[in-house]
Amino acid sequence: MRLPLSILIGLRYHRAKHSNGFISFISRSSTLGIVLGVAVLIIGLSVMNGFERELRDRFLGIVSHGELEAVNPPLVDHQDLLTQATRHSEVLGAAPYVTLSALAHKGRKMKAIALKGIDPAIERTVTDLHQYIGDDAWQALQSDLPQVVLGAGIARLLEVSVGDPVTLLLPKAGTRQHLSAPQRVRVKVVGLMNAGGQLDNQLAFINLAYAQKLMQWQDGVSGISLRLVDPLDADRVVRLVAKGFPQLVYIKSWTRQHGYLYQDIQLVRTIMYAIMLLIVAVASFNIISTLILAVSEKRGDIAILKTMGATDASLVRSFIVYGSYNGVIGCCWGAILGILGSLGLPKLAAVVESILGHSLLSADIYFIDFLPTQLLWRDVIAVVCAALLLSIFATIWPAWQAARVKPAQELA
Repeated sequence: MRLPLSILIGLRYHRAKHSNGFISFISRSSTLGIVLGVAVLIIGLSVMNGFERELRDRFLGIVSHGELEAVNPPLVDHQDLLTQATRHSEVLGAAPYVTLSALAHKGRKMKAIALKGIDPAIERTVTDLHQYIGDDAWQALQSDLPQVVLGAGIARLLEVSVGDPVTLLLPKAGTRQHLSAPQRVRVKVVGLMNAGGQLDNQLAFINLAYAQKLMQWQDGVSGISLRLVDPLDADRVVRLVAKGFPQLVYIKSWTRQHGYLYQDIQLVRTIMYAIMLLIVAVASFNIISTLILAVSEKRGDIAILKTMGATDASLVRSFIVYGSYNGVIGCCWGAILGILGSLGLPKLAAVVESILGHSLLSADIYFIDFLPTQLLWRDVIAVVCAALLLSIFATIWPAWQAARVKPAQELA
């Protein structure tokens, strides 16, 4: 199939050597700028997608979407409240829990932890905690024996492993209004939670019935945790569920306690998109400079083409093709490097961590301690299309200037 004349002229001009080397330099610079802008933007968006995926699948797999916690614990008749909560169309599951502030003690090492009593049979309807604990430890939590599952970070700090005993210092039951000596409870470590983030340094789990025994609550619980259809709508749904409760409860949702993580990810994504598109825009200005210089250099050729019958529209199309060539090449190479960089970035980060001897992401600061990526093809297409449109748009004015060349003046 024969290509249109305007495309052939545009490609011919691009392959031709310029008498001015400065034009070639600017042309290569514009292509390189587009390559870097597109590649870095694809890699950056892949990292943000990875953080969002880990927040959704890992972090929200351990932290419940919403909680209804008794203002004056315990929360009584929690079985009826569980049934009432699960009747709501936007609630996928509900589970009771008991929370205790504890101090884990082993030898000379101590660590403040958030101890949570759960019912493993019901907890699976609310969180995916069992995936990060293991089947054996999850089975051990079924009994109301003095057993605990520690976060892996807590276990490292206390230098304990599965099977070791740990002492827990807990506030005595019924002593909320005055100070008293804590009760000491010796428990056995039956498992470790390996979520790979800051939660490993904070959380520990015991059986719900054993936690009720420690708090001297026969059938009471601290609150009820919820799993929702839409986690981003947690505030509204938890508030609706709480309206039907006979007892005063605190309304908690992950968006209030940890929502800054999601907001930070979205903010960084937006800023990165804007900055990288500005880089592509700067590279597109180099395309304008290249075309302006090329039009000045080829005014005589343009005049000859006009005398041979070339129309203004065909000349505009020719120089749009000429200028867009750099954008097309830059977008293609940028997309290839961005895809390869997104796929290889986790391994590269692991190599850098092994060389430096420490993690690039600290679990004490971030909710994960590794660099995640998730390449989405819609991001690749959006970035390439945006960069290509900027490149084409940059060629319009110089191409229009080429069509305004007067043959009589140039060939006189």
